[in-house]
Amino acid sequence: MNSLKEFNSFTHDNDYNTYLKLKKLKYTNADIAKQLNYSKEQLGFLISRYYFKSNIEYQLQEIEGSYHFNGSFYITASVQESLTPEEILEIYQFVQDLVVQHNGIDYLQTFYHVEQDCKLFFIDQLNTKMLESGQYSISDNYSTLMLSSDY
Repeated sequence: MNSLKEFNSFTHDNDYNTYLKLKKLKYTNADIAKQLNYSKEQLGFLISRYYFKSNIEYQLQEIEGSYHFNGSFYITASVQESLTPEEILEIYQFVQDLVVQHNGIDYLQTFYHVEQDCKLFFIDQLNTKMLESGQYSISDNYSTLMLSSDY
């Protein structure tokens, strides 16, 4: 399986069910990819295919982190113009689920909207250590969903 086209033809419901079972056991996505013998790109496609109702694809994070996306939530005007409220909510809820699964994630979560042909960044500002330091105010704790072109 070298490409997503080949991967599409081999993707099965039982692979996603295995993903869900391993996720409940608190396996990280990197560990699940290894268990299923998938690349990160393939696992991201599998998750996207079953999770998102719209044509949004999740791109697995490159590194682990301790960000919880639990502060204020902002979206840029371009996201508001490009995505429906349901799509924005799907992305937000998906990231919240990842935080629970991994007990913290990388500050940068990346998505691709197929129909809009745009890459999206969901960025959190403060990790656990920063929050616990007492050096930041409540207003410093926020995350932003933006188009990559807004960055």
